[in-house]
Amino acid sequence: MSDANKDIEALAQAVAIFTETSGKMEEAYRALEQRAQQLDQELAEKNHALAIANDYLSGLLESMTDGVVAIDNDGTITRFNRAACTILGYRAGEIIGYPFDEVFGRAFEAPRVAGDMELKAKSGRPVPVNERDSLVLDEKNRRLGRVKTFQDLSEIIALREQVRQIDRLAAVGEMAASVAHEIRNPLGGIRGFAALLAQDIPESDPRRRLVDKIILGTKSLDKVVSELLEFTRPVELSLRPVACVSLVDAAAGFADIDRDRIVLANKIGPGVRVLADPDKMRQVLLNVIVNAAHSIAAQGSIEFTTTMLENYVNVTIRDTGSGMNPKQLQQAFNPFFTTKEKGSGLGLAVSRKIVEGHGGDISADSQLGKGTAVTIRLPRAE
Repeated sequence: MSDANKDIEALAQAVAIFTETSGKMEEAYRALEQRAQQLDQELAEKNHALAIANDYLSGLLESMTDGVVAIDNDGTITRFNRAACTILGYRAGEIIGYPFDEVFGRAFEAPRVAGDMELKAKSGRPVPVNERDSLVLDEKNRRLGRVKTFQDLSEIIALREQVRQIDRLAAVGEMAASVAHEIRNPLGGIRGFAALLAQDIPESDPRRRLVDKIILGTKSLDKVVSELLEFTRPVELSLRPVACVSLVDAAAGFADIDRDRIVLANKIGPGVRVLADPDKMRQVLLNVIVNAAHSIAAQGSIEFTTTMLENYVNVTIRDTGSGMNPKQLQQAFNPFFTTKEKGSGLGLAVSRKIVEGHGGDISADSQLGKGTAVTIRLPRAE
């Protein structure tokens, strides 16, 4: 065989080997491509399942009523759920990515003493909380950060204080009723003897002025005793539909105030009616009017308006008096608290008891030098 034939034969063998190898490589490529497509599909399915799991876990976190804040190992906030935003007044975007101690002015760790647990709200107000801390670990127990869950205790603390206040008022009421009964009998004797003395002493006699002061003093004490007894008794009501405008007119008619100095403006329409005991509500309105008049030093006004709600009517008595500071406003409806030089401090306390007996509510809004607005909420007659 010539050299040329040998070269041709070798070339043919090489081409055959190349063709065979190319076929195998093409087959391997198709298998690899098919496997890549399969892996891509599996990855897409895994990513979809992971996204669903993340959405579910995120939904759970955002649906929790407890606040949740998470930090990484550097102390940077990484998660802040909706409840935490509501409790502390932040938006999540405002603090995620910032150091916890920089935002809240304290270490992340919960204090050992429960009473010392507080988180600073966006407004700067310290919020009492019940908080618990936990480590965040991965599947290999490597530490990723820490998470804190907390509950707002503001309402619970307020309710506890309200219960304590009710207990104190109950104890004061029992004592006041006992004292009032003990005082009333001798007080009646003093008033009777003073009246007899007044009959025997001429008005021109200087001693008559002293006797008149005794009689006036006993009347004042008798009024306080009556208020004490009324405060301690259960409220008995005779409810019926009544027009708000007539309640206000009746109370204003009994009010002993200087009409030249103080203007009473009744802006309540005739169609506004509530379910109330007219006599008791007249007493409540009279107490509020008298207090409003005492707060007006010179010229001023007392205005009456109403706001219709779904099941209630708000009757607002707004004056242009001296107003109250926050501490006075907080105690305004407490028994025996008064800003007047002469007064028992029972008027508004009795008023609150009567209004609450109607299934309503009474509140006040006031600022020093800007007057006071007292709002009485009563059930609608309809």
